[in-house]
Amino acid sequence: MRIITLIVFLLACKYCFSDTIQKWTDESGHVHYGDRPPAATPHKIERLEIESNFDPVAYERAMKRNSEIEAEVMRIERREKERAKRAEKRLDDYFRDLDRKKEIMERAKENKRKHRESERNRSSIKLKRSQQLTESSKTKTSSSFKKK
Repeated sequence: MRIITLIVFLLACKYCFSDTIQKWTDESGHVHYGDRPPAATPHKIERLEIESNFDPVAYERAMKRNSEIEAEVMRIERREKERAKRAEKRLDDYFRDLDRKKEIMERAKENKRKHRESERNRSSIKLKRSQQLTESSKTKTSSSFKKK
């Protein structure tokens, strides 16, 4: 991509940094400037010499600075991507931990429910036994009273 940009830039520089500009006047008296006059121009053409202010050393320094900046941007982007991956991993670990805790809580609730149910069953069994005992003792005492 950089090479293509450089080629396009250099091709554009040919016209941007041309060393000569020509000045001509058309039939209606308007003055025009350009690197080439129209083909059929019978009027006066002046050739203007312009000094190019293109400094190859400054250009090289700018390109070097640009590549250093680009390298720094790449390092920053890489570092930020790594930070984002670490943050995403921490978030995934956090959600995984929450899911595990939720499962533990659900199991604890289920165990508690089972324990309550078994306690209810035990108490109902005890209640039935005590009722049976009281009924059996009543029948025994009533039968003993009947015998006398």
